[in-house]
Amino acid sequence: MILYHYPMSPFSEKVRLLFGYTATDWRSVVVPEMPPRPALAAVLEGYRRIPVAQDGADIYCDTRLIFSEIAARSGHSELAPAHVNESALTLSSALEGDVFWACVASIPASQVLRQLVRNISLLGAFRFIRDRMGVARAAVTKPMHPGKAQQVFATHLEELDRCLEQGSGYLGGDQPNYLDFAAYHTLWFQCEVGDIAAPEQHEALMVWYRRMQAFGHGRREETSAEQAQQQARGAALRPLPASEDHRLLRQQVAVQPEDYALDETRGELVAINAERMVLAAEAVVGRVHIHFPVSGFALHKV
Repeated sequence: MILYHYPMSPFSEKVRLLFGYTATDWRSVVVPEMPPRPALAAVLEGYRRIPVAQDGADIYCDTRLIFSEIAARSGHSELAPAHVNESALTLSSALEGDVFWACVASIPASQVLRQLVRNISLLGAFRFIRDRMGVARAAVTKPMHPGKAQQVFATHLEELDRCLEQGSGYLGGDQPNYLDFAAYHTLWFQCEVGDIAAPEQHEALMVWYRRMQAFGHGRREETSAEQAQQQARGAALRPLPASEDHRLLRQQVAVQPEDYALDETRGELVAINAERMVLAAEAVVGRVHIHFPVSGFALHKV
């Protein structure tokens, strides 16, 4: 599997950590922090979120779906989002939504700017800020005031610490599941990208965090955009899942996130069930199948 990502991406870190936990070999294509991303545009148009995964001519969008794919291929079905119960799935959505945005907004602007300059240059930092301001203006989810964000995230860390004190080492029990990875990436973002001191006062939380961090990133091989494109050209598309809703099947449709980064991806709807929808599209590399989760994404006829 090829992963399109960049070092500071918290959602990419969640997937990189899963590669480590499952001891999975993977290929890395590092892309810019903001569009344009020529390497990715050759296989996928419209969608701007990172990470994106590729296996041949099949493209996977959103970390939930990427997790499902890695879980199935690595023999760790317990790591798929579908494996957790309804309450845990609701909590994971909050961790990836309100809690994540509280995490981002609680980092002082000066530290964000310093980290951006350190990683992508001064000019790159201002381009990044301008890009993300445009995303925020169009987003359904609006950013929190920094004061409120700090309070929300501090409360989140306290609750996590209490939960871990009463548990068996992980939020999912004796072994990690999707909920652990969904909770990990926000604290990682604060500590590693925001350069904020780890909350050492929460002992159970820090034991869990360092245990998760020790999984590493698995066996990573750097790959060029040209090699990734070559893999897609002429590759056999994987068999499609059975469809459960035939109303828009074989019609031209658009898919877009429901909360932020609302850019559309267009194609022919070739499969849809309770978990995912698959679009066929003609990309630079030829015909590709683009997989989206149903949850969190809107579908409409073009």
